[in-house]
Amino acid sequence: MLRATHKIIGEKIAAELRLSEKNTWSFVSGSLGPDSHGDFPHQMRKDRKTLAKIENARTLFLIEDDECYGEIGNALHYIQDKWVHDTKLEETVSIVEDSLFLQAIAQSTMTEKAIKDYLKIANSLLTIKNNGIESWFNHSWGIWHRDFSSCVYVFADILELMLPTLQPDPAVIFNKEKLRAYLRSEDFKKSIQDGFIASLKVNFLNPKLSGYPAAIYSLASFAPPSDYCNALIDLNVVYRLSLELTRHTLSPPEHFKYTDSWTQKGKIGINQRMYLDYVLPRYHVLIPKPVGEVHKEREASFEGSRRNFLDNWSSTEKSLKVWKYCSDIWKMLVIELVELLRQNGC
Repeated sequence: MLRATHKIIGEKIAAELRLSEKNTWSFVSGSLGPDSHGDFPHQMRKDRKTLAKIENARTLFLIEDDECYGEIGNALHYIQDKWVHDTKLEETVSIVEDSLFLQAIAQSTMTEKAIKDYLKIANSLLTIKNNGIESWFNHSWGIWHRDFSSCVYVFADILELMLPTLQPDPAVIFNKEKLRAYLRSEDFKKSIQDGFIASLKVNFLNPKLSGYPAAIYSLASFAPPSDYCNALIDLNVVYRLSLELTRHTLSPPEHFKYTDSWTQKGKIGINQRMYLDYVLPRYHVLIPKPVGEVHKEREASFEGSRRNFLDNWSSTEKSLKVWKYCSDIWKMLVIELVELLRQNGC
C-alpha cells in the first residue's frame, strides 16, 4: 500500500475514534513506521508479528501507556499491506459509505465465490460496527487445537527450540545418526515424558483462546480471497477492518459486554489470555460451541483420538516427509514422540 494511503486511513480512523491530537500523531506515525524498518515484504509472513503487536497494544492500553497508539498503528500497517497492493489503481479509489461498499462487491466482475467471500467479510465488519463485536462473535466460543495430532506437533515445535538446552553438544544435534541415537535414549525420554503427556492433555482438552481474545484473533486473521484483487473493495475492507481492530484494542472495559482478560488487566481463570501470536492456523481452529461443551466432548474422546492417531500414523508419517516448512530435526522429534506415545499411552 502507498505510504499516503496508510496515512489517509490512519487519520480517518483517528477522527472516527476521536483520538487526541497527540495520540493521533502517534497512531498515524505508527502506521507509517514499518516502511522505515525494512522487514519487507510486509504483505507476507507477518501474521505472528501483527498479532504480537495487537497484543502488546492492548497491554499498553490497559496500563494507560500512550505507546499503545503507535503499536496498534504498526500492526495495522502489515494488515493493510496484505489487503491492498495494486498501487496503480490505489490513487484513483476512495473510502465510500457502507451501502456503496456492499454494492461495489455485489456488482463486481469477480467470480461468484469471490463475491460471496467478500460479502461475508464485509457483512461481518458492518455487523461489528453497527451492533458490537458480541453480535458477531459468541463470547462462549473458543479457539482449540484442530485435533490430537496438532497437540503432538506443537510439542515437537517446543522441543526443537529447547533441544540445545536438552542436548547442548552441537556435534550431536547436527549429526543425524548421533541425534537419532540421543532421541532414542532413556535420558531423553525421561526428560520429556511427563511434560509431553501433560501438554497433550492440556492442549487437547482446553481452548488456546476464548472470549474476546479469540474474537480479536479471528478478526485479525481475515485475509483477502485468493487470486482476486479489486482496489476499491480491498481498500474499503481494510479501512473497516483496521477501524474495528483499533476500536476493540483501544477501548476501556465498559465498552465490552463481558469481562475477561482482554477487558481487564490481570484477569485470570479459563479466559486467561494467551498471547495471540501463539495461535497458529495450521494447529488451531475456532469451534463455535460453548467452551464447557467442547471440553466435555474432548474429555470423552481423548483416548479414542490417541488410538486413532496411532492407528493412522504410518500414512501420516509419509505425508510429513513432504512438509517443506518442517526441518529434518522436527520430523525426527515427531517420530520419537509417537514412539513414546505407543510405549506409555496417556
